[in-house]
Amino acid sequence: MPRQWLAHTLGLLWLFAGIAFVALFTAQLTAMITMEQIRGRISGPADLPGRRVGTLSASTSVAYLRKIGAYALEFPTTEEMFRALRDGTVDAVLMGSATLGYYALHEGQGRVRMVGPEVEKNDVGFVVALGSPLRKRISNQIVALREDGTYQRLHAKWFGND
Repeated sequence: MPRQWLAHTLGLLWLFAGIAFVALFTAQLTAMITMEQIRGRISGPADLPGRRVGTLSASTSVAYLRKIGAYALEFPTTEEMFRALRDGTVDAVLMGSATLGYYALHEGQGRVRMVGPEVEKNDVGFVVALGSPLRKRISNQIVALREDGTYQRLHAKWFGND
């Protein structure tokens, strides 16, 4: 009996971790949104041409920023990118909304904010082995979390409201 309980508990923990992972990456990749310092010089993508905009090295944001005429400054880590935003090296940053939302809501609270409409939507999902018993369980749990409002509450707590 203890072995079955442990397996069940580990399964539930794995499922919760998976749901949290989906929530993070769904939020992160649903939109690329600009973030600016509180000064309010940038209110969306139309304000980016000619501006210094930070993003992660080799990300899809680099090509987008160059295409619209922004000066893309590439950073190897989010920590370095956010430091450049805080010290004024860049005017804004562009990347996945979950990372930006989390930073704006927590470490950057009162110093930065997310602005502008979505630039590009991307869907994200889990990949599991063919025939995996986890596929149906994960799908059912995600649907249940969305239906009862838990997903939205978790998203708002960690990444802000859309």
